[in-house]
Amino acid sequence: MPVGTHVEQTARYLRMLLARAGEYRARWAPGAGAGADGTDIDYTAVARVLAPTDDRQTPVDRQLTGTIQRALEGSSLDHAVLTRFVEAFALHPPHARRLAALLDGEPTVRAVSREPRSDAPLLDLTGARQYETLSLYESHLVGPDGLPAEHQTIQVIRSRVDQLVSLPYCSDTDDLVVEVVKGGVVGDTMYPVGDSLFAVDILLHRPLAKGHSTLLRYHSTFGYRQPPPPELRRGVLGRASDLTMWVRFHPDRLPRRVWRSRWDTIDESRVIDRELIELDDQLSVHHRFGVVERAVVGFSWEWD
Repeated sequence: MPVGTHVEQTARYLRMLLARAGEYRARWAPGAGAGADGTDIDYTAVARVLAPTDDRQTPVDRQLTGTIQRALEGSSLDHAVLTRFVEAFALHPPHARRLAALLDGEPTVRAVSREPRSDAPLLDLTGARQYETLSLYESHLVGPDGLPAEHQTIQVIRSRVDQLVSLPYCSDTDDLVVEVVKGGVVGDTMYPVGDSLFAVDILLHRPLAKGHSTLLRYHSTFGYRQPPPPELRRGVLGRASDLTMWVRFHPDRLPRRVWRSRWDTIDESRVIDRELIELDDQLSVHHRFGVVERAVVGFSWEWD
């Protein structure tokens, strides 16, 4: 699946940032039309944010609205227009950096999505692993709308084969932006790995010899068309020697109850064991699972 042009990838990420609930949407949503919902973006309302301060009470310039529409739909977007978005919405530095990297075509960041009809074969994740995980840290932020907002993974792997060149990164959505901060670049193909899971390869900077280890750090932003199940789970098909997971909730969307959970399978799974836990003073839950082998663990919650 081709990832699309640099402009299309940048537009996809920019739409994700502006459409989801949070501070960016709050800047343009008050001026939106009555029909705008959680997935729509009102181009005229966005144009009011990008307009010069003195012009924001006057009718929006149609040329500016057209520029914004072309930018967000991925037909025309350059660095000058992108800078206007960054400054008008006060985009956080990591978001601005990823947008610029996407527009420049840097291989460390990709906005990937699966084609509606993909003939790519399913990846067999049940076979022998080519690597083992020495340590794994998962940090997950849930936004004010209850949807996953940001996710960061820090992983140390050790090769079990000569010349390990890549490893799959799995997600339960086929529309996401992945940035490899350290250790590799993002592949340009998304493929199914089950009935509800998808993967994109992380290509290591250099092949890893058998017995050698390396550290990977990668960040994800998800585009969900429908709300996902209220959970964060990590499937370990081989062995992870040290697994820690952390979920932080937005103060505007707190769960009624949270459980530390275990599931039966990695795909289309069901909870088979859970333990009730409490939020800490940072409105988060975390747990060091330690050694995990051939198991699916994490957190599940129930909304108030």
